[in-house]
Amino acid sequence: MQTMVFTGRLAADPQISDDFGKAVFRLLEQRGTDNAGKPRLVGVNCVSWSKSLNEKVIARGLAQGCEAVVIGAFIDTAYATRDGQERTAKELVVNRLTVLDWAEDRQDQAAEDRVAA
Repeated sequence: MQTMVFTGRLAADPQISDDFGKAVFRLLEQRGTDNAGKPRLVGVNCVSWSKSLNEKVIARGLAQGCEAVVIGAFIDTAYATRDGQERTAKELVVNRLTVLDWAEDRQDQAAEDRVAA
């Protein structure tokens, strides 16, 4: 199994199960530009099965736009579409997570900006 490192910003708030057993989020990373000069975005779906990581870090510290570094391994996941077709998708199973831009820091900064105005 290969270990991958991916750095990016969350495309949306993480989806976390009620018991914190599973967290899913998508990271987007800009990798240069395409031939037309538009930014080239690469996305990866990440899944965490670590209950403590999900509860203590992902639920409290990650939100849309936050930057994070994820280290993990890719797996293929099979699923059925709404019309019954079988598909597979790659997911990065989180082994380690480093949050570079905490959601709490953004909230604190926004509150300071409102007070200053």
